[in-house]
Amino acid sequence: MKFLSCMGSRRSSNVLIEQTRNLRMNKEMQPKIALIHATRLAISPIEKTFQDYWPEANTFNLLDEGLLKDIACLSSQEMNKRFQSLASYATGTGCDAILFSCSVFGSAIDSVKNAFNLPVYKPNEAMLDSIYKLAQEKQNLKMLVMGTSKLSVDSLSSEIGEWSKNNHASIQIEKLFIDKAFELLGKGQMDLHDALIMDAVKKNQNADLIVFTQFSMASAYQRCQEVSSAPIYSAPIIAVQTLQTRITHER
Repeated sequence: MKFLSCMGSRRSSNVLIEQTRNLRMNKEMQPKIALIHATRLAISPIEKTFQDYWPEANTFNLLDEGLLKDIACLSSQEMNKRFQSLASYATGTGCDAILFSCSVFGSAIDSVKNAFNLPVYKPNEAMLDSIYKLAQEKQNLKMLVMGTSKLSVDSLSSEIGEWSKNNHASIQIEKLFIDKAFELLGKGQMDLHDALIMDAVKKNQNADLIVFTQFSMASAYQRCQEVSSAPIYSAPIIAVQTLQTRITHER
């Protein structure tokens, strides 16, 4: 009986060792993605998007809320250093890629791309690639750029307009800033935030494409798509899908 008991204990121990080894291997195989934010309001939407579209990814968040406060007082070189410092911390953890969630820091994110040898994505980069592809396929694309931050609406519209000019594409851009929505989200009133966005979508159905400028608008995406006759592009979804395709292919 003692012999059988020892055999049983040894077998249980071997099973435990094998399970531990498998868990370690599975964890090592999970791609590690750093998510860097300038506002905490962007964290939940992108985490939810990863859960829905790429749950296998191992994500972690870095937040620097001072970025938006300092945007007016820091030089471009100082802002570049700030972003590179955040990226340096992220890469020090062994991450496979970095995704930024604030769309108004394009130049600073470009400096990170140049300084680090791993996939680095601006928040709207993958979505813009999809927009540009659509613009090349469709003549006279009428687009509504919609956001809850005026700075974000102006920044994205300007970037699309510049690309259109340089590539001789015909894109008609209309801008729409949804006032009060961002403040409501900051107060935890997501339902009212989403309702304002959905109301704006309902009232603006003359475009070929509606573009949401911010990650923080993702909570309203599903309901807005249901009431919209025009397709809606939401940056977090396209960003996660693009990252998944790239990281999986490179592995």
